[in-house]
Amino acid sequence: MKIARVRSHLLSLPLPRPVKTSAHDIHTVDTVLVEMEADAGAVGTGYCFAFGPKRAQALRALVEDLLPLYEGQDAAAPRAHFDRAWRSINFLGHAGAAVMALAALDTACWDLAAQGAGLPLYKFLGGGRDRIPTYASSGLWLDYSIDELISEARRFLSQGHRAMKMRLGRSPREDLERVRRLHNALGPEVKLLADVNQGWDEATAIRVGRELEPFNLYWLEEPLPYEDLEGCARVAAALTVPIATGETDYGSLGMKRHLEARAADILMPDLQRMGGVTEFLKAAALCDAFHTPVSSHLFMEASCHLLAVAPNGLILEHMDWWQELFAEPLTLKEGEILLPDKPGIGLGLNRKALERFKG
Repeated sequence: MKIARVRSHLLSLPLPRPVKTSAHDIHTVDTVLVEMEADAGAVGTGYCFAFGPKRAQALRALVEDLLPLYEGQDAAAPRAHFDRAWRSINFLGHAGAAVMALAALDTACWDLAAQGAGLPLYKFLGGGRDRIPTYASSGLWLDYSIDELISEARRFLSQGHRAMKMRLGRSPREDLERVRRLHNALGPEVKLLADVNQGWDEATAIRVGRELEPFNLYWLEEPLPYEDLEGCARVAAALTVPIATGETDYGSLGMKRHLEARAADILMPDLQRMGGVTEFLKAAALCDAFHTPVSSHLFMEASCHLLAVAPNGLILEHMDWWQELFAEPLTLKEGEILLPDKPGIGLGLNRKALERFKG
């Protein structure tokens, strides 16, 4: 099976309401979606994104620059194509937009290779789990009132979620009160996660983190700027609540830096900052060697397969921003995602959505 052609689509997906965190104010998710078509007709898909249409245009230019490395090649050799593309971006560097662009192509190629084998991606990669725990991440934003937090949390529960993530980064007093109110409303059976989005300094993280410990958070995410590995390690050592980080770093070497510094209890390789499936698998295996669990960051359609393969795969971030691009939604049941049983990623594309969101 040969890769006959690769097409890219520039899309702009509006969010139902602006997203506010301590680091972001987001209105649209500007996305580059890749279709990798085989000569036999199968189509693999992957995507990368940025916040801002000009940034997405830059990503698309990088995707199209890498297309000749895939077109005409054997669809069953995604690792070989990744290695060649990885070498080709050496001058630009193995962090930043070039890696993000490569992620869309690498993911599409793995999707296509699994379809060629007639297997769901997780089975093609040797995985045996057919479901993975997940947490709701498409809400509980920083600008919500407490009543809005509780209302949305109840909506997540009605959808089948048994874990969910809120954002912190207002004043410490407000953050503590919001966690207390939401924790009490949910009860002890629901896992509550909290994300600071790199909004604190080290002293604040330790002080507020200790005050959060009675609420038994599932984890406290990105309390410090991601590059402050030594500070993250001191926070992780000082607190009993697990620290999660890593989504903002690039490649398996980025995860290696976190592991060697003992910067966190849980690492969160991001599919596009890993450069796609190939490097995500390397990162997960490296974390496993350090006895460190991994979660995912965004890209739930492919990431659910990868966590199901990793023996240290912990929990999937359920973020529905791109759900409309796919013909079928992922199935959520009692707090777990059921892995699709169709070949490849297994969800298909929604052609009408591609037209509707065309950038």
